[in-house]
Amino acid sequence: MKILSAVINNPIFIEIQYYTFKKYMKCEYEFIIFNDAKPFPDFSNGFNENIHIEIKNKCEELGIQCISIPNEHHKTMECPVKRCSDAINFIYQYMLQNKDEYLVIDSDMFLIDYYYPERYKDYDCAIVLQNKEHLNINYIWNGLFYFNTYKMTNFEKMNWNQDFTSDVKGIKNSLGMTDAGGMTYMWLNDKCKDLPDVYNIRVSEKNVFNKDGIYFIKHLWSLTWNDSEMPEQIKNTDLEKFIKNDPRNKNGRYFCEIYDDIFLHYRAGGDWQGFGLDFHNYLSNLLKKSILS
Repeated sequence: MKILSAVINNPIFIEIQYYTFKKYMKCEYEFIIFNDAKPFPDFSNGFNENIHIEIKNKCEELGIQCISIPNEHHKTMECPVKRCSDAINFIYQYMLQNKDEYLVIDSDMFLIDYYYPERYKDYDCAIVLQNKEHLNINYIWNGLFYFNTYKMTNFEKMNWNQDFTSDVKGIKNSLGMTDAGGMTYMWLNDKCKDLPDVYNIRVSEKNVFNKDGIYFIKHLWSLTWNDSEMPEQIKNTDLEKFIKNDPRNKNGRYFCEIYDDIFLHYRAGGDWQGFGLDFHNYLSNLLKKSILS
C-alpha cells in the first residue's frame, strides 16, 4: 500500500506522520510526500519561499520520497479551494499511472491507534461522505480516503474539481461550488444509488457500508463534539490534554476531529483561516510532543 500526503507549509507534520505510521501501521506501506509548498513568496508559506526546500530536506532526512506539485500558476490563483483541487488532481493522476492500494490523507492527519489492513481490504474504497444540501449533492472529501485502484470501476472517470455545471438540452448552467472534490459526486452517483445520511454514519453503532463496496468512514467534525465522544484509547493521555487545551476550541467543543476512531485531524494546518505560521508552528510542536510521547 502507498500512503500519500500533500504538504503545503509545515515540515513538523511530516515528522509526526512518519513516526505515527511506523508505530501504528500494521501492514507494508510506502510513504510518499507531495510537496505543494510554493517556491515563491505567498500567503500560504508566510511569504517564505524556503519552505519548499525545507519540506524537501525533511523528506531526505527521513528517507521519504518527495514529489513536487507544479504550482507556479498559483501566483495568480489565491483561492485555497481551487489550489487544493489542483493538488488532489495531480495526486489522482499519479494514482492512475501507478495502480495500488492507496491511503490518501491531509498533511495534518495522524494515526492515533493501530491500522490493520483488514479494516478496508474487503471494500473498493473507504471515504468520508460530504454533503452540500443547497446543491443536493454528496461527494468524497479529499482529506482522508482509501482507494483500491485494482478493484474500483470507472476510476479513470473521477474528477476532483470543486465547481461544476449541469448540461440540460445542451445549455450549460452553473450549479455552484463545493469544497475540493465536489465533482466526485458524478462518480459516486454512478457507483452507489442509495447513499446513507452523513449524520447517520456518525451515530451508527457499526461501520456503515453498502453492497456497492464502499466503506463510509465515521467522523467527529470540528466544534461539534466534547468529552462524551472522546475515544477510549486517548483518554488520560497527553494527546487528550492537547485536544482539550487547543485555543481554537469554542464553547466546550473541540476543534480537532477524529476519523474512524484511529485518525486525528489537527485541521486547518494549511492556514486557510489566517492564524499565521508562527501560531501553527507553536501548536504543531505541542501536538508533536503530545502524540509522540
